[in-house]
Amino acid sequence: MKTKTLASNIPLPSSTRKKRAWKTKDILVAGMIAVVFAFIQIGATYAFMAMTSAVGPVYARLLNGLWFMSGFMALAIIRKPGIGFASQIIAGLVMSPLTPFGIMMLFGTFVNGLLTELVFLVTRYKRYNTAVMVIGMSMLSLIYTLAEYGSSGYGGLSTPIQIGLLTSSLISGGLCGWLCKRLTDSLLKTGLLSGYADAHS
Repeated sequence: MKTKTLASNIPLPSSTRKKRAWKTKDILVAGMIAVVFAFIQIGATYAFMAMTSAVGPVYARLLNGLWFMSGFMALAIIRKPGIGFASQIIAGLVMSPLTPFGIMMLFGTFVNGLLTELVFLVTRYKRYNTAVMVIGMSMLSLIYTLAEYGSSGYGGLSTPIQIGLLTSSLISGGLCGWLCKRLTDSLLKTGLLSGYADAHS
């Protein structure tokens, strides 16, 4: 009697393993993306605190999606498992000494990196279209807000404000996901990322 071999136990072909292996260029590109977005996120961190005090958390949550753009963009360009997580971690290392949250910022980017990889793992790292970017980042932005619900005291706010918080989180993720896709496509068309544009065509 023959035993069935689970598909998950079948080793990847050598060509597939080679295609998914990181190159030095991949790490450098992911690092550059991380550094750029790290400084954007540093500004967003202080803006978030100021907006929360000045106009309330509903408007501040419109910044949510910015915390995922580093990982999403790295994956959309390089398209290799783990590279989004690496980009988020690099961004966290840059931000940690430059924000009031210190090492906790690195922990936050660690979690964000795992969540980012999960979005593309669901598609088996084969889909990087606008729908995946928009829906994926919207869901992560919503999770980001829900994860801070207790510590931020959102549960004690009125129902309309809570609905506003969740809505602005979804909008932020959707807009940033769309922007991430547009930026990625624009960069690939410039020829600055030689090799990646050809692989995506």
